[in-house]
Amino acid sequence: MTVLLELEWVLRGLYELTPKDVSRVLRALAGIEHITLEDRDAVLTALDAFDKGLDLADALHLARSARAAGFLTFDQRLAKRAKALKLTPPLQLVA
Repeated sequence: MTVLLELEWVLRGLYELTPKDVSRVLRALAGIEHITLEDRDAVLTALDAFDKGLDLADALHLARSARAAGFLTFDQRLAKRAKALKLTPPLQLVA
């Protein structure tokens, strides 16, 4: 998971790929039979949220917490976007 996040950071920061292109690269990697991804289903769920404008790290945190009753965050932007996208688990903003 950490390597995936680092790759996204490099593709976006160093190579200046658009989010759409980053998603395309990560989905292509996920489709390669010989590459093992930690929690592939969560990665693909996170990429769906990333495609809708959520930060990839936030999307991965949410996707990996899908079975939780809730998700606490200090991030107002994340809470607002996740609510608008009706993502699970439900987010609760901590003041």
